[in-house]
Amino acid sequence: MSRWFALIDPDHVARTPLGVRGHNLLLTPRGEPRALLLGAEEAQLIGTWLGSRASRVRWSTLLAATTNPGLAEDLLRRLLEAGWCEIELHAEAGLRQSPLQPFWVSWRDMYGLRSLTGLVDPREQAETVALWRGWQPRNAELAGLADSLGSRLPTSTLERRLKLAQALDSWLGAGQWGSERQFSQHAFGRSKAFNAGDRDWLASHGIELDACGITEHAPHLFLSGPLTLLVGAEPLVSARLLGLGVALAPEALLAVTALQGSVRGVRVVQNLSVFEGLTRAAQSFLTVWVPGYPHRRWRAAVGHLLALLRLPLQVACDLDPAGIAIALQVGAVAEQAGCVWQPWKMEAEALTLANGAQPLTEQDAVRLARLEGGTLPPPLAKLAEAIRERQHKVDQEGLFLERLAEA
Repeated sequence: MSRWFALIDPDHVARTPLGVRGHNLLLTPRGEPRALLLGAEEAQLIGTWLGSRASRVRWSTLLAATTNPGLAEDLLRRLLEAGWCEIELHAEAGLRQSPLQPFWVSWRDMYGLRSLTGLVDPREQAETVALWRGWQPRNAELAGLADSLGSRLPTSTLERRLKLAQALDSWLGAGQWGSERQFSQHAFGRSKAFNAGDRDWLASHGIELDACGITEHAPHLFLSGPLTLLVGAEPLVSARLLGLGVALAPEALLAVTALQGSVRGVRVVQNLSVFEGLTRAAQSFLTVWVPGYPHRRWRAAVGHLLALLRLPLQVACDLDPAGIAIALQVGAVAEQAGCVWQPWKMEAEALTLANGAQPLTEQDAVRLARLEGGTLPPPLAKLAEAIRERQHKVDQEGLFLERLAEA
């Protein structure tokens, strides 16, 4: 295998020393998995290798599955360079100078790789379909996923989606909140396995990642304003520091017992760039960033602060169906805390005034119909009507950043 190691293309594979003394080596693809032309014998061998469903297997086990070691070694190298696996190389025990040999093989996307082979086992598909039909989510919001079974889909797709749905169910059940990479690690055992196709599938069934506690950014609350946050008699954050903008864990805010200082009200904005602009403007408001659909921990922490302040709340979101839905959820938090609230800079006329209008997507149209089927506050009802009539939407930055001086 020493010749095998020499054939690996360093432009496609990174090498990282492993172990306390770096005697072993980890080979990691530099890019995401990509298509690979496979012969019939190679495809069959991959199908055999993936049969155990294990994401990490010994190379000796894979090698024993074929009578053609040359084919296996070449296929392993090609899969590595194409991004489908990672390989740990170990020296023979007790012999530091011996050539490094493959020891562990970790599949980066078993489902995609199985799909790449084009092999379909009717028994495997029937087994996966049965598992799908038997799965009942503990969280009601995932009921649509349980009903989404499409038996004509490739087995690899069915398996991946079932694994994703089960992982999301357990994530919600545990009340977790974290980044997409953290959720990917939870679902697939790899921090970068969760992909755009997974996002699109969840979105098509009305699953909002933000509301599930899965965010692109770190799971902290961003807030700013001329207030000192107190926990008992001790300051948690000074007014000077909070005025510059801080990010705090929800648990830290839930421990706050009083807010010292004077503000005219609370403003919640959907876009981080708008939050940063308002923070620099240093006005007499407590400003909070809501990163999309608010997670339960965000709602609990902000609701706690609102209950302490008892001040009116203004909420400004994107001028689109998702922005309206987010504004409603933030408004519900204010109501539960005993505070009045109103949309801010979300007038129907703003659709015409703002730059950067974009056409509605099919998903936008579904959301809009759902919103208009319920009860909306008059300003948001007018905005929804205007969005439907004009068939376009506007991001908050397109309206806000140019007029920040008017805030």
